[in-house]
Amino acid sequence: MAFAQPTHMAEPAPMNEFTPEQEQFITEVVVRICRRHADIIEQLATQVHALTMVLVEKHVVTIERLRAARKHLDLAYEVTQALEIRALIKDIDELEAG
Repeated sequence: MAFAQPTHMAEPAPMNEFTPEQEQFITEVVVRICRRHADIIEQLATQVHALTMVLVEKHVVTIERLRAARKHLDLAYEVTQALEIRALIKDIDELEAG
């Protein structure tokens, strides 16, 4: 007696778990949060700029020290980017392995 070979049914395509209205709402919330953060960062940058100008004017901080600080910030940014890329590669490797 021959048994029928099991037929593999195609898995249904994953359905979007959100309605268009829900997606729109989520998008609007994220946009508002990002705008708010941008406003706060802009205010902070303005205050740091004003404080730095005063410190340089009063000779508390020199232009040379600001240049050195900028170089350190640039280096820190590059290191951070390298670490983020490294972490991303690790995450991708783990996803592919498991």
